[in-house]
Amino acid sequence: MGLIVTIKKQLMFSQISWTDYLLAVTILLAIYYLFVGIRYFSGDLKALLSGKRKHILKTSGFPRNEPFQNTASEDNPVTSNEEADDEFAEVEYLIEKVKTVVTEALGKQLVKEEFKHYLRLVLKDYPNVKTSGLRPSVNELIVSECEKQGIVAFNEEEVDELWSGEEQ
Repeated sequence: MGLIVTIKKQLMFSQISWTDYLLAVTILLAIYYLFVGIRYFSGDLKALLSGKRKHILKTSGFPRNEPFQNTASEDNPVTSNEEADDEFAEVEYLIEKVKTVVTEALGKQLVKEEFKHYLRLVLKDYPNVKTSGLRPSVNELIVSECEKQGIVAFNEEEVDELWSGEEQ
């Protein structure tokens, strides 16, 4: 009885070629990834396929010396969710830029007025955050980053004045 089962298994496996096996595995993987894509990323896929959202490859870090650019145009209106996403993305860029500025100021040992001027220039590149509801949070982050690095102490009112872009 055991010999018959062994012979049947050998016949079964010898009838399947490597090409057939790889084709079956490829089809199963495609079905699996299609299921995962539809199940977990259906909203993103619909927006991408309908042309409402352009596919953007995210790089590590943030664009240096470039303000965040909104990709909306008359042909491509941005929904409120996308606007909120853009706003958060812009704030994330600003946060990374502020951390870099604070680190650079520490390395260059800038005096308080030089640092204020440098920070004012950075904040000027983010006018959308200036009018955003997230501005107080950004101000708080700037104060905490300065305290954490042990450089010139700002309070939130002083940081809030930096958004005006005017020298005092």
